[in-house]
Amino acid sequence: MTARFATALKAAARTFPGAALLALLTVSPAKSDPLSKDMLNESLNDAREQQTPLGFGNGSLVVAPVPFKNVLIGAGLVLGGGYLFNIDEGSDTSIIGLGAMKSDNGTNAYGLGGKFVWDENRWQVSASLGQAEGFYDLYVAGIPIPVRQTGDIVNLSVLRGVTSNLLFGASMRYLDTTLGYDGSGSGLPALPEGQLEVGTFSLLAKWDTRDDDFSARNGHLLDGALSYGQIFDSGGRDYSKLVLTYNHYLPLGDANSLAMRFAGCASTNDTPFFDQCSLGGTDGFRGFSPTEFLNDALLSAQAEYRHQFSNRFSGVAFAGLGNTGSSFGAIRDTDVRYAGGLGVRFQLSQKFKAVFSVDMSYNDREEDLLYIYVGQRF
Repeated sequence: MTARFATALKAAARTFPGAALLALLTVSPAKSDPLSKDMLNESLNDAREQQTPLGFGNGSLVVAPVPFKNVLIGAGLVLGGGYLFNIDEGSDTSIIGLGAMKSDNGTNAYGLGGKFVWDENRWQVSASLGQAEGFYDLYVAGIPIPVRQTGDIVNLSVLRGVTSNLLFGASMRYLDTTLGYDGSGSGLPALPEGQLEVGTFSLLAKWDTRDDDFSARNGHLLDGALSYGQIFDSGGRDYSKLVLTYNHYLPLGDANSLAMRFAGCASTNDTPFFDQCSLGGTDGFRGFSPTEFLNDALLSAQAEYRHQFSNRFSGVAFAGLGNTGSSFGAIRDTDVRYAGGLGVRFQLSQKFKAVFSVDMSYNDREEDLLYIYVGQRF
C-alpha cells in the first residue's frame, strides 16, 4: 500500500517470510528495509545455538515483536511468529512463519510464508502470501493526495549458488491491488491504476562477500533483478524493469567503518506507478517519501560513517543524493535531491550484530523525518 506497494511487499517477503510481509510499508528493495529480518535472524541464531538435532521435527518456535516508524504510514508494530529448523548442518536456518502488522494511521496487513535453505546454502527457496490495507499520501502532479490501497499478493523465489558467494535464481509474483481516495475525491485529479491484476517474473543475481549479514564492515553485496510484468485484462499490456544495487563496506580501524550504496533502476513506459523506480523505495534512501519521486529511471548514491561507542551502542552519520526521471538523460536535467542525518544503534545481542535503529534525516527542502526500524539501512 504505497506507491511502491508491490515492491514493498516483494522486499518484505524476502525478509521474514510471511511475517515480514506485514512490514510491507517500511519500503526498501527488493533491497529495502530489513525491518524484521535482523530481529528474526537474531532469534533464529539464538535458537540454532541451542539446537543440535537436524530436521523439521527438531525445530524451535520464536516470536518477534518489531516496532517501526516511517514517513509513509507512521508508527506501528509488526508481530511475527516462526517455526525454525535446520535441514542440514552446513546451512542457515529455515523457517515457516506468520504474522500481522498495524500502524497508527490504520494500515494493516496479514501474511504467512516460509524460507527453506539446504545444501550448504546453495539452495534457497522462499514463498509467501498476504493481504493488506494501507493509507498513505500519493503524489499526483506534485500534490500529496490521501489514498487507500488494498492488495493480495503471492510470491515465490528460488536461488541456486554457483559458489558460496555467487547465486542466481528467479522469482514469480502475483498481485491483485485496488487504489482509491481516502475520503471524498471530489475535485481531485484522477488516480492512476485504480484496479490491477499483475503477474511478474524476475531473474535474480547476487554476489555477496560481506563479513556479516547484520552489520557488515568489510566486503560487498551486488544485487540485480530483471523483471517482466504482465497486466491481466488490460489489452495485453506488459512492462519490464531492471534494478541494480551495489553495497561496499570499508573498515576504518577497530571502531569505525564506511558503508556505501549505489543504486540504478530503469523501467519501461507501461510500468504501473507502484512498480516504477522510487527514491526511497527502490534504494532505501532516507529523507523523502517513497511515493513522491517516482519515474522510469533512478540514480542514487549514499554513504554512511559508522562509529562504535561501546560493545552495544554505536552511531552513524549518513548522506545521499539522487533523483528520478523519465530516462537517465532526463535525470541530469532535474534538480538533485539530497539529504543527510544522524542515527543511533543499539545491538540487540552481545553475540549477534542485529541492531535497533533510530535515524533523523534532514533534506534539501529543510524537512526532517524520523525513521525507527531494526537492522542497518544497508
